[in-house]
Amino acid sequence: MAKNTERRRIKIAPVVLTLCLIFTCFCCAQQGLRLLALQDKQAVYDAEYAELQQQHDELLETRALLEDDAYMERLARERFKLIKPGEYLVVPAETDETVKDYVEVDEADLH
Repeated sequence: MAKNTERRRIKIAPVVLTLCLIFTCFCCAQQGLRLLALQDKQAVYDAEYAELQQQHDELLETRALLEDDAYMERLARERFKLIKPGEYLVVPAETDETVKDYVEVDEADLH
C-alpha cells in the first residue's frame, strides 16, 4: 500500500506544478497588458506635457515683452492710438467718417 500512495503523490506534483505555471503565465500576461495600458497613458501625458511646456515658454516670452517699456509704448501707440503730450495723431483720411471714428474733429481743422 505504500507504493500506491507514493504513485499518487508523484501524479499530484506535476498537476500542482502545471497549475502554478498556468497561474504564473496568467499573472504575467495580465501585468503585460497593464504595462501596455500605462505606456499608452504615458504617451498621452508626454504629448500634453510638451504642449503645456510650449505654452509656458510662449507665456514667458510674452511676459518678458510686457516688462519691456519700449514694447509697451509701441503697443499703446499701435493698438490704442495713444500719443505723448505735444504730439499729433496723423490718420489717413479716406472719408470724414473714418476720421470721426478716431477723434472728434471740427471740419475747420481738416486740411
